Amino acid sequence: MPSFDLTDRVAIVTGGSQGFGKAIALALGQQGANVAVVAREPEQVTVGRERPHAPVNPVVDELKALGSRAIGITADVRDQDQVDSMVAETMAEFGRVDILVNVVGGSWGETFRSGPLMELDPHDFIECYRLNVLTAFMSSKAVQPIMKAQGKGAIVNIASGAGVSPGTGQGAYGAAKAAVINVSKSMASEWAPEIRVNSIALGGIETPHRPMWVESVQQTMTSRNAMGRLGTPDEHAGTVLWLVSDAAAFITGEAIAANGGLR
Repeated sequence: MPSFDLTDRVAIVTGGSQGFGKAIALALGQQGANVAVVAREPEQVTVGRERPHAPVNPVVDELKALGSRAIGITADVRDQDQVDSMVAETMAEFGRVDILVNVVGGSWGETFRSGPLMELDPHDFIECYRLNVLTAFMSSKAVQPIMKAQGKGAIVNIASGAGVSPGTGQGAYGAAKAAVINVSKSMASEWAPEIRVNSIALGGIETPHRPMWVESVQQTMTSRNAMGRLGTPDEHAGTVLWLVSDAAAFITGEAIAANGGLR
């Protein structure tokens, strides 16, 4: 029976310094992977509102305490040069890349807003697409030649249930996450059989940003799923762990619905 063991494999986790990304990095490390934890510096707010940020070093220290080799990389994966440097630094340290998890994304940010469609402008859509779709595309494209040459690799792109079903005030975000799901399928089709690519359509997760939600919004989300609650970062990290492991060796081109039984 294939296992979840990732001993000596090398993983890059973008957005890995906190919340869901941190949980993924630690889950991979617990299974023996060597991990490059990637996150960006805070940036000035121009249109939207500030997002929480955390440095990479504390996560690297936790990974090392688990016995994993780990490095921290500060990079903004919306920038091609920084993406290329991220991959080059990982290769210089570990000599290979077996796993890429593209966590970077969001429904709002320092450069764009979320909200009803009539309150948004083209800039909001473009910046939302840039944060959610282009980051996954550029990072995946950068590791593709490495994985192809190795003869094996696994990529997971974090999408959202908003990319499958509409949500109030989620028009730009939903469109972007639908694109993440679709481009993941294209990657899986074009890069097989050496590289498996899947996405996860998250349906609610406890993260550091969630205190911003008013109680009514949380109640609406949890009342719509069978579990009656939001998923935890560790629970969703388990889905990622399965997808990048040999236990999912025949799974590619799928959008896994991780939504607690959304109704």
